[in-house]
Order: sequence, then C-alpha cells, then structure tokens
Amino acid sequence: MWLGALFTSTAANFGRLLIVGLLPNAILVAYVWVLVTIDAFTNNGPLLFPEALSNVRFKTDAGGLLMFALLVITLTTVIQPFQIRLVRIMEGYWRSRLGAFPYRAATAFHTRRRHRLRRVVNERIDSVDDARLANMPIAEQIREQRRVRSQEMRLERAEAKLMAYPPGAEPVLPTMLGNTLRRNERVAGERYALNTLRTWPRLYPLLNEKIAGEFDSDSDGVDASANLAVTFLIMSALGFVAFANDRWMLLVPFTLLLLAVAAYRAAIAAAANQGVAMSVAYDLHRFDLLQSLHLGLPATPKNEAARNRELSHFFEISDGMPDPPSAEEHLTLNYVHPGRD
Repeated sequence: MWLGALFTSTAANFGRLLIVGLLPNAILVAYVWVLVTIDAFTNNGPLLFPEALSNVRFKTDAGGLLMFALLVITLTTVIQPFQIRLVRIMEGYWRSRLGAFPYRAATAFHTRRRHRLRRVVNERIDSVDDARLANMPIAEQIREQRRVRSQEMRLERAEAKLMAYPPGAEPVLPTMLGNTLRRNERVAGERYALNTLRTWPRLYPLLNEKIAGEFDSDSDGVDASANLAVTFLIMSALGFVAFANDRWMLLVPFTLLLLAVAAYRAAIAAAANQGVAMSVAYDLHRFDLLQSLHLGLPATPKNEAARNRELSHFFEISDGMPDPPSAEEHLTLNYVHPGRD
C-alpha cells in the first residue's frame, strides 16, 4: 500500500514518493484551496485576479501546516490508484468500449505516420559532386547547398521522430508516450535476441550503481512528469469551471493546459532517455545475466543469439502460463558452475 511505503521508505525511496506522489498533489491541494478562498466557484468573488489574491491568507502556524500535510497525504493515498489509471491512459491503454473508436483512430494515425517517416528516411538525397559544384556560379552554389541541407534536415527530423516508434512491424499505441515506452521494451534486449520484457527484471538487479541510478532517475522522470500532466489537466478543468463567468481569468486554465502539454512532452523525453539507459545496460551487463544463471559465455554473436532465443522463449512461456513448464523440458543448455568446473 502507498501509505505503508511512505512510512517504511528509505531516503532514496522517499525522494521518489515526494516527486511522484506528494508534490503533484500538494500543488493540487494548494490550487483548490486558493480557488475556494477567493470564492472562485461562486459569483461573489472579486472579478480581478490581483484583487482576489488579496483575500488569500497563508497560515504558517503548526496547525495549518499539519492540516495541509494531512490533506496532501490523504489525497495522495486516496487518488493514487486513479492517478495510475490516468497515467496508463496517457500511455495509450484504452481497451474499454468507450475508448475503442479513439484507440483505432489514433493507432491508425500513428501507423500511417510511422510509414510516412520511414519513407522519408529511405529517400535518397540528390547532391551534386564537388567538382560540378565548384564550376557553378556562386549564387547557384549557395542555392544548391541550401537545397541539400534542407533535405538533410528533413531526413534528420524524420529519423528523430521515427526513434519514438516501435521498430519493424510492431503494433503502435495511440499516444507518443506509449510508443516511446513500447520501443524501449522492444529494442534494448532484442538486439541480442533477448526478450526485453522477460529478461529486464532479471537483469536489473545485476546492474552497476551508475547505470541503475540513471535508469531509476529516468523512470522517476517519466512517472513524475506524467503525474504532473494529470494534475495540471485536473487543475485546468477546475479552472474552466471556476472562471466560467470571467473571460480574463480563463487565461489561468489555458495556461495550466499548456503546462500539462509541457509535462507530457517532458515524460516522453524522459522515456527516451530511459530507453538509452536500458540499451546500455544490455550492452554492458548481458553476460552478467548468463553468469548469474550459471551458463557459459558464448564465443560468437551467432552462438549468443541462439542461446538467448532459447532463454527468452523459456522465460516467456514460464512467466505467462498458469502452469509453467520445467526447465528440463524446454532448455538444452549446459551449466557452468564457478569454482567447480
């Protein structure tokens, strides 16, 4: 339970609880308190925001601070499951009947967009060789260089956008955050024929502190930014209700809406960095996984791929079946025990 985690967490874990759970809800509680204090939900409040803020009185006594802290902790505990669900929606998991049509429309859009980006990336840049370029007039040389550079920049932008989508024919999700996270799950280990979803929980405990810390930091960034995006969306919705009769004050919910978009984009950026950390982890520690399983190290990439496919298949069927099969039936690997063989 989240409340239990709050009291039993270490300093490092409390930092995560602070930025992921407490901070977004503290912002929400303070915002609602200000709206209530200035009578924003009634027609009795001042019309001008500076005048309305003059009615706000911040109590800094111990009782007021304790009440604020209790409100934040209570709110965080109560709405934590709903926040997780909202974040999952931001990742693109809309499997309910209500979300079926938007899901199909959004995935179709992203599928076409990925195809279009791949077509741009595969386009050939038509450039003039240096000898021919040197014989052109200066003005024509400048135009030609600008044209080539424009094509190169278009290709670079397409490559950068394509890096946020799952590879190959992997199905896309309806949101960019979901697609970026899915790419992480389909690229890091698959380069070595390891199923990332199945092997990452087994590889993570073997990582050195620097790589694990980088991954944890990026994961916290994804969760914190996504929670902030949800918080700003809720605040924006409350603002549209509170300031429905005041056109100037509608700037507040519109600003909060922009902050929600910015937080969402920050979550996508953190997810991309998380993917880099996962790829580095497989680059440097995949053999540690084999040694921890008491398996010999492969001599060639081909041997490595064959062994990794066998391991991944076993992990996939054993993790995903109610009655998992035994290793004896599905693995044909030889163990290597350090200090014994």
